[in-house]
Amino acid sequence: MDNPLEDSPKRDAQIKAKAREMWIADGKPTCGPEGYMEAATDLVGMTINPDAGEIPVEPEVPIGPEGEPIEDARIQENLGNLGGSMDEQDDRQEVPFGTREEEAKALRDS
Repeated sequence: MDNPLEDSPKRDAQIKAKAREMWIADGKPTCGPEGYMEAATDLVGMTINPDAGEIPVEPEVPIGPEGEPIEDARIQENLGNLGGSMDEQDDRQEVPFGTREEEAKALRDS
């Protein structure tokens, strides 16, 4: 199988012919066939190696028997506070504050 990115006289001739064909099909605009070289290069590469984009990719997340993703349970530990309700995560103080009486006593004693 040829490398579609490798330069060769045969490949260059195919690209120039394809660019000219595209230029004529578009009504011969002022840019000339040179304006179609990039698109022609892509198309010739696809015709030389049509299966290049069909390489199977393994999914990042394992798939269950019914096609549903199976996520790692450890990610649930790092979700943080969901907010919006008084659940077991909202009833804890994040910063240790004292009551007003405790603060007043601490200020008097210092």
